[in-house]
Amino acid sequence: MELILYYMPGSRSQRVRWILEELELDYTLKHIDLFRGEGNTPEFLNLHPLGQLPVLKIDGSAMIESGAIVQWLADNHPDKGFSPALDSPQRREFNQWMYFSVTSLEEPAWEIMLHSNILPEASAVKEIIPFATDKLLKVLAVLDEKLNGQSHILDNAFSAVDIMIGYLLMWYPEHLEKFTNLKSYTQSLQQRPAYIRSIQN
Repeated sequence: MELILYYMPGSRSQRVRWILEELELDYTLKHIDLFRGEGNTPEFLNLHPLGQLPVLKIDGSAMIESGAIVQWLADNHPDKGFSPALDSPQRREFNQWMYFSVTSLEEPAWEIMLHSNILPEASAVKEIIPFATDKLLKVLAVLDEKLNGQSHILDNAFSAVDIMIGYLLMWYPEHLEKFTNLKSYTQSLQQRPAYIRSIQN
């Protein structure tokens, strides 16, 4: 299988690179600088019509959306145990937290990032930041409680869910200070060899 990951450090393509490293798959990395407009070229828009990342080209066919890609890769390598089988009772919980990561957690996290660091001053709405921060802290409290007494989101086994959630927690280490479980969880994820490889170059 030929895998080509279109990638930019700090973007959601980081999730895909992380699981590729966890799965120890061979892949080619193609850097795309969205801030320089490289996502708006006709060639790239043919891969992703919105000019966003990630794109994973699989045997010449493009797949988008980080959560879908991470789940597909996990499901297609069941020997690694990064996602429960479709007929497993744990699959319901797996699906729940995968969607939680891109809705309940990512929505306020992205609002903070967008209006504090990405949008130009004239377009940013600074009043959104305190509201989004309050929402994010409520979500973090739920996750912190979930991790009480366990090392990973799904019992004590690393899974694709930890990639989806862990990636976002690393955006705001300052907000994790009062959440002991989340802080140690995130630090543990950052020590995984595959994660370390995924943030290089």
